[in-house]
Amino acid sequence: MNHSQLFSISRKSFATRLASALTFSMQIPDGTHLVAVLGAGDESSNLAALTHWVENELWLMDDENLQDPLPALLNCLERVLTSAQESLE
Repeated sequence: MNHSQLFSISRKSFATRLASALTFSMQIPDGTHLVAVLGAGDESSNLAALTHWVENELWLMDDENLQDPLPALLNCLERVLTSAQESLE
């Protein structure tokens, strides 16, 4: 296994832990209703879709937010979900 594969695995694990924390803090239920909003469309659960979204957001973050990404992710996720809800109304 080369170094880039190791980095990729640890980044995925980090994104999954952040997604789990977001799921808990925002009380996101089990299910698949967020797949179309946050995921690529082929995820099997809200957590998988949220993990996909977190990975993408981490790539876009500046160095300052990467030091403690959870608050920035929480704010952004709230905006995304509010916007998605408003578009359904």
